[in-house]
Amino acid sequence: MTSENSRQLVGIACCLLALAGCNRPAAQTSAQASSEATANQGAAHEAGASESADGIELSIVSFDEINERVARHRGKVVVMDAWSTSCPPCLAEFHNLVELDRKYGREQLACISLSFDFEGLGSPEEQRAPVLKFLRSQQATFENLLSNEESDVLYRKFKLAAIPAVFVYDRSGKLRKRFDNEHAKTKADAFTYAQVGELIAQLLAEPAPAGAEQVSRAQ
Repeated sequence: MTSENSRQLVGIACCLLALAGCNRPAAQTSAQASSEATANQGAAHEAGASESADGIELSIVSFDEINERVARHRGKVVVMDAWSTSCPPCLAEFHNLVELDRKYGREQLACISLSFDFEGLGSPEEQRAPVLKFLRSQQATFENLLSNEESDVLYRKFKLAAIPAVFVYDRSGKLRKRFDNEHAKTKADAFTYAQVGELIAQLLAEPAPAGAEQVSRAQ
């Protein structure tokens, strides 16, 4: 065998080894993805089966249904917190929504959490388990929603640039203010839940619109 033939054989062997190395991670990734998908489905099923046991529920809804949920609470002040488990600032401030719910009770104030976790990959149902896990850690026993429309669509429909964001509606169902950090240039410019609380106190002091009290009592 000539040295030229030897070099050719070595070159071919190296190419085959390189190709084998490239394909193997893909096969492992596929197997891992399959395993993870099975685990997620099992977790989602478990979460769905026990979501009412501790008083924490999660409804998967459309944009129109989100607005319908807010409208159901006419006669109360409504606070809706838009968040995601992939948003650290959202997670850091979420406890404030829980504290508002405990402070005012549900006769006067309706608290709603709206998760933007579905980003268009897979199905919204696959996001149920991680969202519920966080909600349980916060003991969020109020109304919890997960959008079945991908987050980019939801941002456009709400005309929202980013989360966290807090929507505050008065007793008549009108959006009085949306707190967000769209124009914040520094951390000091970011909205705070103290500001949210001030607006809530102001709205609760306003008289309820005609007919709103009866609607509130019927809920």
